[in-house]
Amino acid sequence: MRTMILRLLPTLRRLGLVALLLGATPALALDLTGITNSHDPSTLVRDGDTYFHFTTGNGVWYSRSTDLVHWDNPGDIFGSSWPAWINDAVPGFEGHFWAPDAIQMGDYYYVYYSVSTFGSSRSAIGVVRTPSLKNPNWQDLGVVVQSYGGSEEINAIDAALFRDHDGKVYMSYGSWFGGLGVAEINQNTGKLASAVTKIYGGGHQSIEAPYITRNGDYYYLFFTRGLCCRGADSTYEVQVARSTSVFGPYTGERNLLPNEDGKRKGPGHIGVLKQDGCNYVTTHYYDLNDGGNAKLDIQRMTFSGGWPSMTHNFSSITSCGGVSEGLYQFESQLSGKLLEIANADTANGGNVVQYADNGGLHQKWYVVDHGTGEYSLINGLSLKGMDVWEGSTSAGANIAQWDYWGSAGQRWQINPAGNYVEVESVLSGMVLDVEGKSTANGANILQWNSTGGTNQRWIMIRQY
Repeated sequence: MRTMILRLLPTLRRLGLVALLLGATPALALDLTGITNSHDPSTLVRDGDTYFHFTTGNGVWYSRSTDLVHWDNPGDIFGSSWPAWINDAVPGFEGHFWAPDAIQMGDYYYVYYSVSTFGSSRSAIGVVRTPSLKNPNWQDLGVVVQSYGGSEEINAIDAALFRDHDGKVYMSYGSWFGGLGVAEINQNTGKLASAVTKIYGGGHQSIEAPYITRNGDYYYLFFTRGLCCRGADSTYEVQVARSTSVFGPYTGERNLLPNEDGKRKGPGHIGVLKQDGCNYVTTHYYDLNDGGNAKLDIQRMTFSGGWPSMTHNFSSITSCGGVSEGLYQFESQLSGKLLEIANADTANGGNVVQYADNGGLHQKWYVVDHGTGEYSLINGLSLKGMDVWEGSTSAGANIAQWDYWGSAGQRWQINPAGNYVEVESVLSGMVLDVEGKSTANGANILQWNSTGGTNQRWIMIRQY
């Protein structure tokens, strides 16, 4: 059986379902190899079979891996020639970009980067995008948010991006001075879609490098306290607080990663990759066994009693059970056609049908992991949630899109079925079904009791 599963690994990875079928694996420390130098690492992002890690360095520096273990093939975005707007925003800037973060939105990868000088709040966060990380064609979009040197301003560095259950993307940022802030991001432009809300710190407290993630009903705000950039003498440690709103208030602050843990000193700058139902957390640390050099670390995060904890004891393929977050097409086993919103409608009530692949965003769906075994399915074009019409529990109820508000009719379980999946409504326990077993373009999608039929089975095709 295990031999058969190993032969299927390419297909299973395409589905994001490796962990569901491999079963338990030994607990092994994930010891990184290759080019492991890093400071202020980004959230890991994936282009096909390759993971990208962006980090503080000249020209927005990055490295690559195909297994999360061995990192090599370094590169940079700007090299020695950076966008002209930076020279006006931050006089004296010399090309050393800080604390980048990356996220995929629509048809592009966006990389957010910080420009500043040490100890100053005259800073800016810019953004650059490309349709591919493997074969990049970078387009700088300019400044996202800026600070002008005031002692009580939210310092415009340390951007961190995440996608909420409703499909919205938020950027948190900030360092010392005026504390930490958060704002929604416009997913078409990469720029701010809302005003900035202050969420923590201020008064020049040693708080910086925020990152927000969500698990169940709570938003978790990670941040560092202490001093960085002193090698073995750094006093960084990572703390966490939580809230039921992305805008706070965040309370219950507690220590998550201490200043020293074995060879690891001064950890900082969290990012979370949700893969196969696991939470992989990137940080940097100063290696006490290597002269205090800053290196990339990857830990696994779990939740218990409503709070996160970390471990180094895991292997690169684990038995967390679940589907990797990402942008997917859902292809019918019966017809080979894709789930889409009819006529690329962006309005509430837009109907879910099947149609031949035309590459449109209305045929792509963000799969957002709730950390509870449930997912929201957010249409890539409209950014509305897949929804059981009028909250029906009846067989034959229509499937449409609606503004996401977290009801059981908008939450789904993704169940393996051979090389395919069934998509089950949390509300009704019924699965997505092509009406009348049709193979025609425009055939309606509804919910029905699971029969095991090919009209109820889908292959998930990852789009990044």
